[in-house]
Amino acid sequence: MLEKIKKIPMEIKNHWKTPAEGKYISYREFAAYSFGGIGVNTINSLFGYVALSANCLLVGSAYGIKPTHLAWMNIIMGIINLIKTPFISMLIDNTNSKYGKFRPYLLYTGVPTAILLCLMAFIPNDINYWAKTAIIGVTYACMMIFQSLYAQAFTSLAQVLTPNGEERTSLLSVSMFIYSLGPSIVNMLLPILATLTGGMTDFKTYRIFFPIFSIIGIILSIITFKGTEEKIVVAKDYVAKVKFSEGIKQVAKNKYFWLINIHSILSGLKYGIGSILGWYCIYQIKSDTMLGIMNTVIGTASVPLMLLAPLLAKKFGKRNVVIWTNLIRALFCAVMLFTMDNTVVFFVFLYLATLTLGGDSVVTSSMTAEIFDYQQWKTGVRLEGFITQFGAMITTLAGMFTGLIIPYFYEHYGLKEDYTVLYDSAVRTPIFNILIITTIISCVICVIPMFFYNLKEEDHQKIISDLKERAGDE
Repeated sequence: MLEKIKKIPMEIKNHWKTPAEGKYISYREFAAYSFGGIGVNTINSLFGYVALSANCLLVGSAYGIKPTHLAWMNIIMGIINLIKTPFISMLIDNTNSKYGKFRPYLLYTGVPTAILLCLMAFIPNDINYWAKTAIIGVTYACMMIFQSLYAQAFTSLAQVLTPNGEERTSLLSVSMFIYSLGPSIVNMLLPILATLTGGMTDFKTYRIFFPIFSIIGIILSIITFKGTEEKIVVAKDYVAKVKFSEGIKQVAKNKYFWLINIHSILSGLKYGIGSILGWYCIYQIKSDTMLGIMNTVIGTASVPLMLLAPLLAKKFGKRNVVIWTNLIRALFCAVMLFTMDNTVVFFVFLYLATLTLGGDSVVTSSMTAEIFDYQQWKTGVRLEGFITQFGAMITTLAGMFTGLIIPYFYEHYGLKEDYTVLYDSAVRTPIFNILIITTIISCVICVIPMFFYNLKEEDHQKIISDLKERAGDE
């Protein structure tokens, strides 16, 4: 083991520009994707601070938009998502630029996303309620379109940097650990710096720090654009040209596409406990600084399984990793129901529940990439855009209905325009219980489709070998 560690520096030096034998990604490209990703995910983490959710301290607590109105706004955003989906899928799968299918959009969509993010904090709060709500909705809709393409370009890029399944899982594992530093830094610094500008419910916090983080994020994301190269196993004369109707028809026959997306739909509420942290720190223990500290601590929770994901996937199989990480998360969440008044124990089990998400995200991303390869093997056409966007269309439709569940309980227990009611435990505690219970239910039911997912690692290796033979013949 010690000898292997000693060889790492020489290994990096020898293969900094040229991949090792049997590999597709050099260490320089690995670093470009990972460290440039810090910038991309810095921008994406800011998107979470303007979410159309009652848990959002800017849109909810500061602007004072009612939970049910935010839920209906999300439904409108879902409809816009459905309308844009065909155009985005065709745009991606018919992109034939010299930079590839995904890299160009890191340039085209990053700056508009950052500008619109900053604008969300400058909407006047003293105007008519409905005018304010409309402006927030329109700004968010424009930002959502650019941000979704920006985020997809980055995540999909990892899935086409190598056709090697193990190398891809290793890339996702290590790069997620590195580029998660972006959100971790934002989540740590923003609440702490907010103590200088009036707190997390003060507009000055967002008006000052959003532009700073955005500029840094855009500069870093250029590293990923310049330092990576897409490597899809196709014939040299292959040209992407897919009609929308044909793309949907082909994807609809892919059973693994349906299984992974049913899993995503049923997973829709399993992230509910994540939204408790902000409210717990602001309204229960009344500390912006503690929010920054706990954001940092909880941000490290996903790291262990994120790094162990390649080993776990190789030993137990990706499907089994997804099943067990979700069931274990449900178990830890169940303990949180009985420890809400004990801050230390509550945070410990929130940490443990969050820990499982690292392995889950790495493995499901790798499984999605394998579904891309399976689709090409079955039909002869690369359909990353259609698979991703058609899947987003389905999950969006489902989210329109599930998105009304939590806001109903918010208002049922007394949370409306005035978010200061959350200082009252009689209002706050039942809301926290609902978030925990829905998370448990979602974690348990989302594993059901995985029992029918039988695309094994050795099957994928055969698919890649067959694709290479076809490409060589053509």
